[in-house]
Amino acid sequence: MPLEVSMGFDVQAEEPVIWRPGRENNGIMLVTGASGSGKTEALKTIIASIARHGIPVIAVDFHGDLAAPGLTDVLVSGGVYGQAGVNPLSLEPAGIARVGLCSKIDRELARINRAVGRLGYKQKACLSLALTHAYWMRGITAEDRSSWALAPPTLGEVSELLLAGIREGVEGFQRNTLEACHQKVRVLAESPAFNHPNGLNVEVMKANNMRLDFSTLSRPAQVLAAETVLEMVYEAERARGSIPVPCSSDAERFRLFLVVDEAKILTLGRGDASRADHIVNILATEGRKFGIGLILASQVADHFGDDVHAIRPTRLVMKNMGQREAKRVAPTIGVPASLLEAEAEPGSAMLRSNSVGGLVELEMRMEAGEA
Repeated sequence: MPLEVSMGFDVQAEEPVIWRPGRENNGIMLVTGASGSGKTEALKTIIASIARHGIPVIAVDFHGDLAAPGLTDVLVSGGVYGQAGVNPLSLEPAGIARVGLCSKIDRELARINRAVGRLGYKQKACLSLALTHAYWMRGITAEDRSSWALAPPTLGEVSELLLAGIREGVEGFQRNTLEACHQKVRVLAESPAFNHPNGLNVEVMKANNMRLDFSTLSRPAQVLAAETVLEMVYEAERARGSIPVPCSSDAERFRLFLVVDEAKILTLGRGDASRADHIVNILATEGRKFGIGLILASQVADHFGDDVHAIRPTRLVMKNMGQREAKRVAPTIGVPASLLEAEAEPGSAMLRSNSVGGLVELEMRMEAGEA
């Protein structure tokens, strides 16, 4: 300590560039760059450097190409090769005590809505009833806090309840509403991500610096599984309480870093990328208080919500940008658009961060010993 992240080399000064997130207002970095610009390789360099400092890293990988030194690869899927899964309906007692079971169900409705398509108000009411009943069948109720420690239901059980409702009827809901809900839940319930006996655990993920490989899942399952994992991490760190103010070291300041490649899969899921209740925006605005660093990468700046843009202190912009994106991004970091459009080798970038002295033109390189 302090946390010093090797970013590559300053093209002008020909010296190493070190990002020191502990000197910033928060540990948020946005990384943007077109396909082939070296964005993913840049993330690998950053991950390897953070991991060497002993700070846990959890990486969300939608394409399966973010394997990096210091990370343990875990395939989130079913079948022979799947190593882990996640249950979106699981309950973290401290988190539920804070928001209540009804709010938990509302959040799941919002996530399912983003994952599989817009739910009408009748479908939301129908699915809310099915979720509530699924918890009740497990002995879990909003009124009995002791019940929140019981084993939660699964999406498969919710799907079965909806199917039974189609056969037998449910007062207040037409058959076509029940069928529409069942069709959407079934898409998720049948995904191997939600049917694996080995559930992901936050402390295990942190202890092993995990790369969660969601690449074999359908897009709806990717959205729901990744949002579930991110909320699990947030709630676990929130339950530990706020970090000290002031912190005596970066070891106190950063309990872990979350890295999300192709964040647009989450932020552009059906819904508004700037919604305050989206887990990415919650992590950006609240995560610092609980020691969570956040590195988000996507192809264009519009893939991030307004709150994320407003509070991020560090921006890494890969060159070889298209003209339209370059014109949008250039003013935000203070360079001519032509500099971002210019042809350059993969890994060529502009970094703006107070901890590196402002704006630096750099070449991302993996240092010796990180390969």
